[in-house]
Amino acid sequence: MRQIKTIIFDLGGVYFTNGTRSAIDIISKRWNLDNAIVSDIFKGTLGTEYRKGNISHTEFWKQAKEIMKIEATIEELSKIWLNGYVPINGTVDIIKELRKKGYEILYLSDNVQDRVDYLEAKYSFLKNFDTGVFSHIVGFRKPNPEIYKLVLEKSSSPAENCVYIDDKYKFLEEAEKLGMATIQFINPDETRIKLRELGVDI
Repeated sequence: MRQIKTIIFDLGGVYFTNGTRSAIDIISKRWNLDNAIVSDIFKGTLGTEYRKGNISHTEFWKQAKEIMKIEATIEELSKIWLNGYVPINGTVDIIKELRKKGYEILYLSDNVQDRVDYLEAKYSFLKNFDTGVFSHIVGFRKPNPEIYKLVLEKSSSPAENCVYIDDKYKFLEEAEKLGMATIQFINPDETRIKLRELGVDI
């Protein structure tokens, strides 16, 4: 049995609701756009450059508007995206319980500065983590193995004593290759069960 000492959480879709999925659906319906086109803006090359910190907030939305060919302000579109992120109470409860019991809690997130700033101002979520890695700061995004190595460098535990939790299975594979245990997030209750199976006191 592994001795899990560090739990690493993805944010969007695990700690917060999946705001990107919500934004894609809302923008597609409001402006009568092909869902696949809007999805590619967020998840394709443009979104990757934004999440890696290679282009600014303004440049991302400027290019997004040009691709979608819509009359909308950057502020309007950005607000739709940001408002899609709401803390999942069950996950927050798990993290608070784990920290009280002495586990180290980290985040590993493909994120952008304006979204982090907005969510921190609204929900003060960073206090629930010891530390972590954001893609826009380090210049890598999942599933690049370098971002997983960087979060392990932040951890006080070796890979075999860590578990990584993400809602996307494709982002778990690299963590497993580096020796971490992994859990695909479905909901907080199932995550509790999976953590207990790994010997975590929760």
